[in-house]
Amino acid sequence: MRRRPATRCALWLALACALAAPSAPALTVGVIDSAPLAYRDAHGAAAGLHVDILTELAARTGIPIDIHIEPKARLLAELKVGKLDGAIFFASPQVELVALDAGVTDEARLVALGRRGTHLESYDDLLRAGTILHMADTTLGATLDADRRIRKHQVNTYEQMARMFVQQRADVIAGNMMVLLYQLRKTGGEQLVEPSAILFRKVDNHLFISKKSPHQDQTALLAQALQEMARSGAIDKFIGRYQGAEPGRLVLVPLAAAAPTAPAAASAPARTPAPAAKNNNPA
Repeated sequence: MRRRPATRCALWLALACALAAPSAPALTVGVIDSAPLAYRDAHGAAAGLHVDILTELAARTGIPIDIHIEPKARLLAELKVGKLDGAIFFASPQVELVALDAGVTDEARLVALGRRGTHLESYDDLLRAGTILHMADTTLGATLDADRRIRKHQVNTYEQMARMFVQQRADVIAGNMMVLLYQLRKTGGEQLVEPSAILFRKVDNHLFISKKSPHQDQTALLAQALQEMARSGAIDKFIGRYQGAEPGRLVLVPLAAAAPTAPAAASAPARTPAPAAKNNNPA
């Protein structure tokens, strides 16, 4: 009986040490500010496909993840100097130079969507179309980028692109299909889309870990967890939350099957459209 106070003290000391022990440092991961991939909801909370994927990834690996929603250009700069431990991007030599690939998070489909009556079943249909809007920092492919016969205009955000499409200032919009359709739903323009569309290519988004991050040794664990999330259908479940029903009614014609009938002309700089509403958060 005399040993109980000592035992009780030992238990309290162990509990106090456990509570005082520092938690594992969080992995700071940046995601591009572009709904529905990542955005702030009406309550200011982080939301979106990439937010859901990272939240699940943290739960499966036990690695705390602090999510930062920022413009794309800032993410790359912060990843390069190690201010961010990681970020979700398309794979590119520019990113791979400064970061390690920790696995595929999701697949994006880059498409061209036309206004009702603007059939897009061949490359020549793009030549006949009116104004084609696309993101300033997204390539649609070497052939299309270089073809001066196609009336391409660059915009800074998908929100701007959707507004201009609804306002009949463009006949075709091009980019990430999920993001395009999400923004059209927000502006009430989803029914303006012609069912036939062109698929430029499919591109995987990857989680990259900065080569200056102290968490580089967790890259393999993160990649393994992402693979398991894909196999179990968890990522497809998240995608289903945001893509809506529109993709089911679209007929996507791969660009390879819609090749141009004549060689593309020499390249020329893309033109800039008339000013639209200002947006300081480019996607």
